[in-house]
Amino acid sequence: MGLGAAFAILLVVAGALVGAGGLVLVGVLLAMVLALRSVWSRYGFRALEYERHISTARVPWGERAALDLVVRNAKLLPLPWLQIDDFVTHGADLGERQLSPSPRQGFDVMRHTWSIGWFERVTRRLPVIGSRRGTFRFTTTELRIADLFGSENASMERSIVTTYRVVPRTVPVRSLISQSPMIGATRTTRGLYEDPSLFAGVRPYQPGDPVRRIHWKATARVGRPVSRRFDPAREREIILALDIQTITGASWMLNWDDDAVEGLCVAALSLARSFIEDGIAVGLAVNAFSDRPQRTVYLPANAGSTQLTRIADLLADVSPYPSVPFASLLAGIGRVAQPGCAVVALSARDPSDFLAVLRRLNAQGFHASLAGLGAEAPLWTARSRALGQPAEAFRLLPDWKTAGALERVA
Repeated sequence: MGLGAAFAILLVVAGALVGAGGLVLVGVLLAMVLALRSVWSRYGFRALEYERHISTARVPWGERAALDLVVRNAKLLPLPWLQIDDFVTHGADLGERQLSPSPRQGFDVMRHTWSIGWFERVTRRLPVIGSRRGTFRFTTTELRIADLFGSENASMERSIVTTYRVVPRTVPVRSLISQSPMIGATRTTRGLYEDPSLFAGVRPYQPGDPVRRIHWKATARVGRPVSRRFDPAREREIILALDIQTITGASWMLNWDDDAVEGLCVAALSLARSFIEDGIAVGLAVNAFSDRPQRTVYLPANAGSTQLTRIADLLADVSPYPSVPFASLLAGIGRVAQPGCAVVALSARDPSDFLAVLRRLNAQGFHASLAGLGAEAPLWTARSRALGQPAEAFRLLPDWKTAGALERVA
């Protein structure tokens, strides 16, 4: 029994003993108030549901999605005051909704106050604006309930995870110089590898052919073992290697140029889209941290319809600072990529410290080239070509936010 209940009983007993009806009435009223308050603390969270629904989990930069917050109170007891605190990744843009700093590192708080009647469902819609690249998560939710008198009675915490990504914008890729194919974009007429989707007939069985390659129906028809034959793969594979480091110096220094990083992500996704639209298989490698446990990002080349979405998601996740030197990333590509594929090194800084690795990749049979981005890119690419290294320069004018195209300038 609490002190308030004990005091109410004392008032009732004292009033009855001395014949003071006023004390009895005050004691009874106090007991009723305490009983009412206990109703919300005991039953307020029963049959109370809170949900979030976002219209899309992938928001292109500069666009917006809709976030619906839904509260259901499926009981007779109304909730005159319900406060909900949602913890969301720092940097989320919810339009005019102000976010408060949170004691949890890396998170802000979105606070809402509701008044919900019995058996009522209330929905509020907020805009989610893609103003900053990244992955954003709503995680923990804290709910607080107060009684009719406005004092807080009970609180609880729930784990309700809602995730969305703001992916980089894409722009067309245009050339301001002669209309020769971009580096890495030329098709092969013959290849070492066959495309299993390009069935070209049968041929006599050769020792070493896998069993699944044998064409059993044709074998039965001609009376001797024959194997399926496929045309060579028609597309060249391209690994787009993105150098996330934008400040000259040691890669372990956590310094970066935010505009340069975002420009690189826009350029990478735009190039990937251009290659895939031309039927070329594209992969991605980035010397950056992400949600993956590995220190770097590597996505094998693919020309499927979902590959561009995978690349966009990875670019949304990558950190703005490097995890390893770019030269180390390029050397690693030489160990995991298919022999003979093209490696396009996209960078916004002087390539002097990784040109030797590009030349080594060329010596190993890869088609390694440099794609420079920025105002000084023409100078860097000219120096690279003078050393025998294929290179091209690109730019986004006037900036990555408003450029109408990724322009190939040299």
